[in-house]
Amino acid sequence: MFGIFGKKEEPSPETGEQNNGEVERPQRETLEITPAITDNARLLLLDILKTMGLDVDVAIRERENAIALEITGADDLGIVIGKSGTTLHALQLLLSNILSRKYQKKAFVHLDANDYKVKQEQQIIAAASDAADVAERENVQIVLDPMTSAERRLVHTALQSRPGVETYSRGVGRTRQVVVSPKGFKKEKSE
Repeated sequence: MFGIFGKKEEPSPETGEQNNGEVERPQRETLEITPAITDNARLLLLDILKTMGLDVDVAIRERENAIALEITGADDLGIVIGKSGTTLHALQLLLSNILSRKYQKKAFVHLDANDYKVKQEQQIIAAASDAADVAERENVQIVLDPMTSAERRLVHTALQSRPGVETYSRGVGRTRQVVVSPKGFKKEKSE
């Protein structure tokens, strides 16, 4: 049988099913975080940032199951953060990929710059709390702006202890949103 690009699809030897030309990647075990590996990651990030022409420092932060690094500096770190944190996220992904290749194990990296992510999380939690207050008081559903999966998880977690509201996600991809709804909300039929 031929796939989309005319390449012959071979049945999987284990199941006999077609794999549609996708390469199956073996699951890599997670990198054990040691002080030496964390310091290596810190020095690697410093080298990347120096190459970008930035005079910054990188501090090691405590975080379970991840290499956590905080970029600090007297200069404005807007270039490191990027619009809506995109550059910071890209640096995090780059560092994670470099370390995963180097150690042949999956490396989880968490980067922040002058507590940017901490402040963003606080703003998201405050907005979720405000939405929950309005949903309860006015008996309406509040739809939050599209968010990443991590941001949506943060909202769900922050509001799970609120007995008067419930949350769920809707939409797909980059347009996925969290809906904050009064508990047991039934939309009334409009006439």
